[in-house]
Amino acid sequence: METLEKQRYVDIMSNSGFKAVFGDQENKPVLIDFLNAVLPRGRKVKDLTYTTTEIEGITSQNKSIKLDLRCEDEDGTSFIIEMQKYDQENFFKRCVSYSSKVYDIKNTKGDRDYDIPPVYLIGILAVDCFDRSSEWWRGRFISDYTFREKSTGEIVCETISLIFVELKRFDKPLEECKDIIDKWCYALKYMSKLDELPSELQNRVFRKLFKAAEIAHFSTEKRNLYQHEMITERDEINIRRTAEKRARAEGLAEGKLEVAKKMIENGMSIDEVVKYTGIPIEEISSEIK
Repeated sequence: METLEKQRYVDIMSNSGFKAVFGDQENKPVLIDFLNAVLPRGRKVKDLTYTTTEIEGITSQNKSIKLDLRCEDEDGTSFIIEMQKYDQENFFKRCVSYSSKVYDIKNTKGDRDYDIPPVYLIGILAVDCFDRSSEWWRGRFISDYTFREKSTGEIVCETISLIFVELKRFDKPLEECKDIIDKWCYALKYMSKLDELPSELQNRVFRKLFKAAEIAHFSTEKRNLYQHEMITERDEINIRRTAEKRARAEGLAEGKLEVAKKMIENGMSIDEVVKYTGIPIEEISSEIK
C-alpha cells in the first residue's frame, strides 16, 4: 500500500491501471490517440463507442469469452484492445479466435451480404509471446498480421488485423524516441516510475495521457477502486510466482492448478483464470467441482 501511495501515475501495464485509463470512457480521446498511433496509414479513428466486452459462444456448446476492451468507430470498424502481462500458450491463436468471433458477429446482422466492417485487435504485450530470435526483429517491436497474398503482399480488403506492441522488447532511452509510436511505447512502459511528464513528451497527446493516468486526479471512488484492485492484483501475482517456483522445483503441473484455485478463491472468473494461467477451462472446471 505504501508503494501505491507514493506512485504518481498508474501502472498501465497492470490490469487495473489499463482499465483505469483506457477503460474509462472519459478518457476516450486518449484511447483514440493511441489507436491512431499504432494503426496503419489510411486507417484513422474518428470517434469511438465502447461496446460489450463479453462475446457469447457461436454455438450453445461454446463458452463466452471476455475481452479487455472493445470499441467501435462510427463506420462500424471494431477495435479489440488486449493487455497481455503473462506468458500464455497459443496466445496468437487466441487472438485470432477472439477477433474472428467479433468479425462473425457483424456477419450475423442483416442479409449476409458479407459487407463486413474490419476488426483490429491491438495487443499490448508486457511479455515475450513470440520467437523474435532472427536478426530481422532486432530493434523492431511492432508487428502487424493480416490476410495478404504471399507473393505480392496484396491486401484485397480490410478484414481482420492483429497488431502487437511488444513493450518488453522496447528498450530505447527517451532521448532516442523520435516518432510518435516510440514515445507511446516509452510512456506506457515507464509511466508508473515517473514523477512528472518528461519535457520530451510535452505535447497535447501526452499531456492528456499523463493527466488521465495521474492517480491524484481520480475521483475518491475511482482511486479507492484502483488501489484495491492493484493490491488484489499484486497478491495474485505473488500467489502465481510462489506456485510456479514450487512447480518448477517439484517438476509438477499442480503448481498452476494451485494458482488457479487461489485466483478463483479471490473472486476471479474462470475466464480470467484461463487467460492468465493458460490452463484449459475443462481442467479448471473439473478441479473446482
